[in-house]
Amino acid sequence: MAYTADNAAKGGETGNDDEYAEDTQALNTKYTEELANSDKRLKFFLRQGNKVNQRYLSEEAGYLSMGEENVGRGQAPVADVNLFYTNITTLEAMLYGSTPRVDVSREHADPDDEVARIAAMLFQRMLQADVEPSGSDSPSALRAALQDRLIPGMGLCRVRYEVETGEKLNLETGEMEEAILEERAPLDYVHWQDFRWGWARTWAEVPWIAFRSFLTRKEVIDRFGEDKKAGLTFKEQTPTGSDRGDSGSIDDKDNRSKEEKAEIWEIWTKDGRKVCWWSKGAPDLLDHQPDPLELTGFWPMPKPLMANVTTTLLVPKADYMLAQDIYTQVNALASRIATVTEAIKVVGVYDKSASDSVGRMLQEGNENTLIPVDNWAMFAEKGGLKGTIDWFPVEDVVGVLSVLRGELTGWIELLYQQTGMSDVLRGGNTDQYTSDGTNQLKAKFGSIRIQALQDQFARFASDCEQLRAQVIAKHFSVPQIILQSSGEYLSNADKPLMMEAVQLMKSPQAKWRVSIKPETISMIDYAQLKSERTEFLIAVATYIQSATSAVKEFPEGVPMFLEMLQWGMAGFKGSESIEGTMDQAIAAAKKDAAQPQEPEDDGTQVEQMRQQGEMAKLQAKLQGDMQILQAKSQAEVRKIQSDHQANMQEIMAKDRADTNKIMTDLQADLRVIAEKLQADTTVEEVQSTMAIAEKRTELTNSLTEMDVEHNYNMAEINAAQQRNEGGDND
Repeated sequence: MAYTADNAAKGGETGNDDEYAEDTQALNTKYTEELANSDKRLKFFLRQGNKVNQRYLSEEAGYLSMGEENVGRGQAPVADVNLFYTNITTLEAMLYGSTPRVDVSREHADPDDEVARIAAMLFQRMLQADVEPSGSDSPSALRAALQDRLIPGMGLCRVRYEVETGEKLNLETGEMEEAILEERAPLDYVHWQDFRWGWARTWAEVPWIAFRSFLTRKEVIDRFGEDKKAGLTFKEQTPTGSDRGDSGSIDDKDNRSKEEKAEIWEIWTKDGRKVCWWSKGAPDLLDHQPDPLELTGFWPMPKPLMANVTTTLLVPKADYMLAQDIYTQVNALASRIATVTEAIKVVGVYDKSASDSVGRMLQEGNENTLIPVDNWAMFAEKGGLKGTIDWFPVEDVVGVLSVLRGELTGWIELLYQQTGMSDVLRGGNTDQYTSDGTNQLKAKFGSIRIQALQDQFARFASDCEQLRAQVIAKHFSVPQIILQSSGEYLSNADKPLMMEAVQLMKSPQAKWRVSIKPETISMIDYAQLKSERTEFLIAVATYIQSATSAVKEFPEGVPMFLEMLQWGMAGFKGSESIEGTMDQAIAAAKKDAAQPQEPEDDGTQVEQMRQQGEMAKLQAKLQGDMQILQAKSQAEVRKIQSDHQANMQEIMAKDRADTNKIMTDLQADLRVIAEKLQADTTVEEVQSTMAIAEKRTELTNSLTEMDVEHNYNMAEINAAQQRNEGGDND
């Protein structure tokens, strides 16, 4: 059984908690008005988006070079120079040239925080698995959103949480029980025409957002129940979702769906953090629930990719609309050039009376052929062939064609300047301090405007992965996190900290930086990448060579030199992959520098001074002795290093063993203390019981004695009374 928390099209359970049991009739009326106002506000954007999409595919009326509109009408062919298609495909390839690479890192790069490092690694494994070719359809969703941003002007994706439950065998009890079989946090593409939002000037002010789905009758019954189906309207779906069918295609009727569906809107309201399902014409809301995902920002989607928005009103505008006049002029000039080109042909007129000669020359004349002329004198009197035939002035037409082509080139250059494609083609030097390597990189990745678009798309992809990470941390169970991140295959050093890392992942205090850098999704120039890495290795080698001399004079400065190397390394792309290793090296250097160093044995120096005093007599012997001494010293140094490493490993092993022993002893002491407390408590309870029993016995005995004494006294009193009575009688 599969359950989706927040997507009506995937099915799920309705929820009407008392906390959200509001006047659904009033909410239904409210959302009817809100969506109607949103449609009016976005009317021009939706209409322009469809027109731009048709222009991209060369389907707009008037741009069909050999289409149905011109067949059999005797019209001149119209040339379509679709530079818009060329520009969009170029930008799309530049912005999304490779599979994204997800990078998850700790909020604070502390080298000693191993638990956070392992938690970040598990997060990265789970997120990266869904963007790989073998994973889910996340790359297709991102690519479709990017295309919507470049063509109609708005692209968006959303995240969901899906859990599949079913019966599973419990190995401990041997019985079948309900369990979670699989959990997913998919990234879904949302069509730009299936999204609405409330009035706002900026994205931060948006009060509500809505996603449209088209459900069949069976899907409606499965999701909302049989009683809700009665009030819905089912109709054929159009490409735009509009009742008017204004997609603008040649034959809109053929583009409708053959199955009738109901139009359902899933509305997320920031006020109250709740979700409602609404359909136009329905007498009441189909369903309403509290926040199903419980995300930090509430919205199940990042800020959409919107083109040319201002702070006046949050309505995007397609890039094509800002340059449409230039695109139109380019196509008009291209059509005119095509028409003029059709006029360039060899055609002329000749004297009808000379048809026997001139006509035969044009029709029958071949190479090295002479055509006889009757009455040559009269023919020559008229000027001969020049006076009989006159050709169409092709030279004038060719001159016009040259002017038109020059004009077209100028307009295309203006178009490139307007769209920024000129910088994409040739790059640009921004200032005198820009290096040649940077200019080459700009030539590959475009101008500042293109780089800004790369950053915007990378931010959008990163935000999508951040939302997926929140869903995983908030809703995924511990076994599923371990399974999907392959946590059981961690190294032996990391595996003991795995459960602590998973708990940190699910902790609300955990903060992560999920990022997708622009260079990881853009089209990479491998020659440039090779050049950059070669430059990096040369720089590192030069630095190490210079630092080695300084280390000999100042051994305590090794951590400082390594940190300087790490600082310089951070300026190179892709250095993040080896920064972790550098952190470990710096930590080890600091640990070595903190240990006290044993004073060096100065016996060698004394020996050298004594030998220098006898240098005149023992020069040859001294040279041999020095070589032997150097070899011995090197061997001793290697031995000292080996012993040091062995000692360090022994100390670390001993520390771990001591720690384990201390923990074991502590646990044993705790058990002894607990048992002693239990025994003391038992003894005190027994002693208390015995004391109570003894006290009860003493009280009983005292009462008995008092009773006996009381009876004895009463008997004496009675006897005395009887004696007194007998005396009186006497």
